[in-house]
Amino acid sequence: MGRAAWAVFRKELAEALRDRRTLTLGLLIPVLVMPAVTLGLPYLARREERRLRESPARVAVIGGEHLVPFLAFAADALVVVRSPDPRGWLRAGRVAAVIEARAPLPGGPVRVRLVYDEASAASLVARRKVEEALARFSLAQLREELAGQGVDPVALLPVEVEAVSIRSTEEAGRVELAGLLPFFMTIWMMLGGQYAALDLGAGERERGTLPGLLVTPPGRFELVLGKFATVFTLATASVVLVIASVLIALSRFSITGDGGSAAIPLRLALPLTGAGLALAAALSAVQLLLSLVARSVREAQQLFTPLYLLVVAGVVLAQLIPEWGQERWLYLLPGLNGAYLLRGVLLETVGAVEGAMALAALGAATVVALAAGAVVYRREALVSG
Repeated sequence: MGRAAWAVFRKELAEALRDRRTLTLGLLIPVLVMPAVTLGLPYLARREERRLRESPARVAVIGGEHLVPFLAFAADALVVVRSPDPRGWLRAGRVAAVIEARAPLPGGPVRVRLVYDEASAASLVARRKVEEALARFSLAQLREELAGQGVDPVALLPVEVEAVSIRSTEEAGRVELAGLLPFFMTIWMMLGGQYAALDLGAGERERGTLPGLLVTPPGRFELVLGKFATVFTLATASVVLVIASVLIALSRFSITGDGGSAAIPLRLALPLTGAGLALAAALSAVQLLLSLVARSVREAQQLFTPLYLLVVAGVVLAQLIPEWGQERWLYLLPGLNGAYLLRGVLLETVGAVEGAMALAALGAATVVALAAGAVVYRREALVSG
């Protein structure tokens, strides 16, 4: 930055730090909230999953006379509940699944229909338990029949499958971290600089101090650059505090139930920092531009909403469709490339070419937004209106 822009930056940063909202919402809350959220959400999810997995599933049975041997075999995994309206109870959540058995065909197996609720986690677990119990029961019956004929069941298996994850146990925590950290980093990039952006753009216009600012020696671009540096500094500080507090908490508590480590290897620290700074710069520049264009703080807040939705949608999409991260064209889209870049860096699935494309696209978006902000300040009608 030039000397004029540096002077604007120091002045605006000092004023921003005097605002208690900036310090509280942008800097203090992330330190307190993020460890609790990062540790609390996975813990609650793991506890509920463990409870459903370890406790027997409540099921209603229709045609139970055909399933007496199976129900006795699966007594440790299933609890049969008598119900006058099995499907109604399933919709109401009083049972987790309904097993409908039909009389076997002559010389054939018992036909079973398993009814479950796809919107219920307990019902999905119950479906898995019933299917596994049916498979074990069928296999036990088959082994007994083959043993009676002197045949080894293992010899009849055409294929034996052993599933092995390519990621080690030490990487298990980082996989979960890749689903959490990019989201919180992106959110606090926006929230950390939000109030500064609102105050330095639309807030200055509402206070009536903008005309006086425009007659000061710094040029229009220097004014925008100094304000941008303030927003970017606060957004970056917020993100740094988020990452630091989360990693400190994770160093004391495991994020996974199998002892997987959530620590970020030192070799990823620099790429992750670079990706975060590039994304924070682009978001800060766009936030400032929207605030400069807005005629009031309320209007600026309304303009911020589509930006938030776009960025959050990118983060969610990176979790739902991670395979898109293999497409190079995606890293040229500033609305999506940041989320995929952060996830790819954490999981070491993004290449140097894709990373360079994303950084270049984010840098270009930052420059364009700053140049547009300078154009706004040069339009006297827009400024005075």
